[in-house]
Amino acid sequence: MAAWKIAPALAAGNCTVLKPASPTPWSILKLAEVIEDIVPAGVINIVTGPGGEIGKALASSPRIAKIGFTGETVTGRLIMQYAAQNLIPSTVELGGKSPNIFFSDVMAADDDFLDKAIEGLVLYAFNKGEVCTCPSRALIQESIYDRFMERCLARINAIKQGNPLDVSTMVGAQNSAQQLEKIESYVKIGREEGAKCLIGGARATVDAELANGYYFQPTVLEGNNKMRVFQEEIFGPVLAVTTFKDEAEAIELANDTLYGLGAGVWTRDGSRAYRMGRAIKAGRVWTNCYHLYPAGAAFGGYKISGVGRENHQMMLEHYSQTKNLLVSYSAKALGFF
Repeated sequence: MAAWKIAPALAAGNCTVLKPASPTPWSILKLAEVIEDIVPAGVINIVTGPGGEIGKALASSPRIAKIGFTGETVTGRLIMQYAAQNLIPSTVELGGKSPNIFFSDVMAADDDFLDKAIEGLVLYAFNKGEVCTCPSRALIQESIYDRFMERCLARINAIKQGNPLDVSTMVGAQNSAQQLEKIESYVKIGREEGAKCLIGGARATVDAELANGYYFQPTVLEGNNKMRVFQEEIFGPVLAVTTFKDEAEAIELANDTLYGLGAGVWTRDGSRAYRMGRAIKAGRVWTNCYHLYPAGAAFGGYKISGVGRENHQMMLEHYSQTKNLLVSYSAKALGFF
């Protein structure tokens, strides 16, 4: 993600200041070691520490010409407010509650495509659910719901949690005790609202060595789209699942959210896939795939999921200014007066 910010800034001729998330600064510091002999001193600068204090100082500093922020929506609003004090342009990539929509024709055959669709649902647990575009809402056509979920739950049950340094591990630990407690609280809220827990729902003890790790079981909550677990970003391995009757209801449910970062559509019908992609209000819609991130594909959100785009060539415009130089090569006056 740091490359998303650094690359266009450098390409447009800028120096940069990076502020990594407070719990996870190490990867950025290691990056600095790698590139210190590649770029001149002072071109890439790293500041670590408390996010609220340092983020405010950077975002409100008149020495900053452009801000690119990735994080939760509440913090993104604050960053934009700080930047507005000095009219500093900013792009923000914020939270999401992305729908993953499965039409009945995915089960028209028991083949590789169905296997791929099952994996597509289970990708809500990718990177422990700590992904802005996490497909954390699954919308499944009611005619296949029971059969499809039976296959998906079996795949979820086979997920191996463990030490992230073990290459056989599929899901590691959450990034902090605070995040683990947040996930736990949302599962509790879901149950209080009437959601049914189909699998998981509790902290996970992986083994004796990692007993104190921040592990949470991959969880599925069955409910309706008005529940908080369907509407609020959890940022953990928790999937909220419900059904829809037809294409119109699928679009209605998909767009019934304040967010609009990502979405997934799974169908064997190419025309339907096109219609859904056009109708869903999200910056990125994956069709019969999910979590693919081509380097040049524009990335960003609708609604409260953000302002601006990253990765695409248009990012060069965000990190540069358009200037007109109007030069006369004649020594004579215009002749108006």
